[in-house]
Amino acid sequence: MRKILVISGVFFFLFVYGLYLAQYDVRIIQDELDAPNLVDFYDYRGSTHVHTNENLGSGSTATVITAAQDAGLDFLILTDLNNFDRDFSPEGYHRKLLVVRGASLSYLDSRILVYDFERRLQLDSLGQAQVLLADLLSQSGRDADQDLLVLAHPFKPGYRWKGAYPSGLDGIEVINLKSIWQRAWLESKVSFLWSLLVYPFNSQLAFLRMYAEPLEELQLWDQLNKQRKTIGLAGSEATARTGSIGTFKMKFPSYAVSFSLVTNHVLLRSELTGEPSSDRRKLFEALNSGQFYMSLDILGNPKGFTAYIEDGDKTWPIGSKLKRKAGQKLKVRLPRTPRAPFETTLIRDGELIASSNSTENEFEIREAGVHRVIVRVIPTLPLPDGKRWITWIYANPFFIE
Repeated sequence: MRKILVISGVFFFLFVYGLYLAQYDVRIIQDELDAPNLVDFYDYRGSTHVHTNENLGSGSTATVITAAQDAGLDFLILTDLNNFDRDFSPEGYHRKLLVVRGASLSYLDSRILVYDFERRLQLDSLGQAQVLLADLLSQSGRDADQDLLVLAHPFKPGYRWKGAYPSGLDGIEVINLKSIWQRAWLESKVSFLWSLLVYPFNSQLAFLRMYAEPLEELQLWDQLNKQRKTIGLAGSEATARTGSIGTFKMKFPSYAVSFSLVTNHVLLRSELTGEPSSDRRKLFEALNSGQFYMSLDILGNPKGFTAYIEDGDKTWPIGSKLKRKAGQKLKVRLPRTPRAPFETTLIRDGELIASSNSTENEFEIREAGVHRVIVRVIPTLPLPDGKRWITWIYANPFFIE
């Protein structure tokens, strides 16, 4: 009888705790249906590393597009692995979602994301792709107006880049969710399994508690930017598949969940018009210049965030290169005050040089160097986690010469 009471008590506690978790809101700002754009920049968010069932993913292109629409994305870049018969017919607008076809290619022991929005590389085989990538990656200072080459998950187990980083590399994935989840498993299997138990009740909380700062990637990013401009992207590597048991495929996490966790926010001087060709070009130019920031949208959509350098009567967006002059100021604004302790931090050449807990900030540019901005918050998570710093926003750098 006593054993039955104990077991019943445990199940009752888990039931009540599950209900509590289901109601728990991890967001530090509330999403707005029509959040404002600030200081002449229009904010468009999207996912840049997505697989369909043409290769690694579990969902059809139509299924993935519907999930992206449901997640409120503005653009979606499909990057199926080693797909040498790419179907470009889904490209264009699907209601308000702009869909573009990129590619993911195996190269040595790693994977390269190719954003060839303009010239559309025609590849017939993996061997041909290897030869082309070897050529493009060796071209120091090559014209990147036609395509972007991005190293996916540089430190993901089994895919780590070995040796010197090629001069023709345009960017790296600073955030890759699958890399982060794999590290969470390797560092603490108990904590990872607890997250899996939380997932049915609150998927966003489950992934937030697994999130850890991508320290190796950030260090590499700062190191590469000292040598040459290197853009940083956030990749969900959305597949809606973690494995299979026999013929049963585990669709975890779903595309919708993946798209809600982390995105890239492109900041444009003018609005997208709804014309696919010109809007695709605008998107490519912004990605190419690093005119965007990465965000953990799981904590809330930061649309309205902006960072720019004020130089007299001129403003320079994120990703700009400019000569240092007296009086230059880096201005940073948050859309709203987070409902958790927060801090806006300015980093130069990998070193923290200033911080503020104001929603509107002005940092004087005192020296040349690579300047980037992050915004950190301290959300309170349910027991057993409590409070900890989590970076919400990672902006691409300004290059001051």
